[in-house]
Amino acid sequence: MRIAVVNVPLRVPGDPTRWITVPPQGYGGIQWVVSHLVDGLLALGHEVHLLGAPGSHAGHPDLRVVDAAEPAEMRRWLRGNRVDIVHDHSNGRITPRDLPPGAAYCSTHHLTGAPEIGLNCVYVSGAQRAAARAGAAAPVIRLPVNPDRYRFRRDKKDYLLFLGRISAHKGALEAAAFARAAGVPAVLAGPAWEEEYATAIRRNSPGAELVGEVGGAERVELISDAAAVLVLSQPVTGPWGDLWCEPGATVVSEAAVSGTPVIATANGCLPEIVPGVGTLVPYGERFEPGYAESRLAALPSADRVRRRALARWDHVGVARRYTEVYRRIRDGESWS
Repeated sequence: MRIAVVNVPLRVPGDPTRWITVPPQGYGGIQWVVSHLVDGLLALGHEVHLLGAPGSHAGHPDLRVVDAAEPAEMRRWLRGNRVDIVHDHSNGRITPRDLPPGAAYCSTHHLTGAPEIGLNCVYVSGAQRAAARAGAAAPVIRLPVNPDRYRFRRDKKDYLLFLGRISAHKGALEAAAFARAAGVPAVLAGPAWEEEYATAIRRNSPGAELVGEVGGAERVELISDAAAVLVLSQPVTGPWGDLWCEPGATVVSEAAVSGTPVIATANGCLPEIVPGVGTLVPYGERFEPGYAESRLAALPSADRVRRRALARWDHVGVARRYTEVYRRIRDGESWS
């Protein structure tokens, strides 16, 4: 099939002349999802046109990176080119009205709450679908991960990693508190746009190292070397005003495919995807040392975590599920 994959177009913070690429230069959860899915679609022999990420490296003869990121530019390109399916990851910047003649429409919801466009929407977890009040006809397809983009390592270093936005809904402060209780150094990697919150982490957990955004080989190394990745999402107001419900948690699959187990709360999708690759802990920042140490000691081995990751999230398997959805839509099926 000829597939137009529409990435969410975002400019690099602090540099309005550049767009976040696929894969991203630094922070960018949706961009990583799009990157892994595109890898899987290409592996299955599809032709992919990537919109919404100018400057991305194609790196494959069947991948075309379209120099269009503003919604008007993407609409013009879509209306002037023939594709079989438009798969939207832009959270509503492209609508079914923008399709070229004969094309079918599908979207993946990456946020909390209801999607901007409910037609033919795929959800990344059961919790996200329930929060959106979507019906059972709407598919749930897990986030993909391409193991070739990561490094598997059995021998871990002595630190716990938080990788994500340094914000209250992501639980960065709670991650630092867990590491402090466990007596293990914490590395917190991600953008810290709320300075007061970052200051509170430094004040309460002076041993925690905030390293800012990371990308490329440094990011891969941090994930694979960590003793565990902390995903302590909290049920507080998120960036879009809703109570935060972790939609898909890209970092869980990234950690697991690297052989790194996960310690998470029961927020949103996490109870669905963490069992088998890690353990769940309570909300909040009150962790007793004995409890934190016991949670670390009970984590599964690197080999077991890697096997589970490949079975659940391998990018080719996920792309195959999306291909089935594309064909159903092209055959006239739809849901909302």
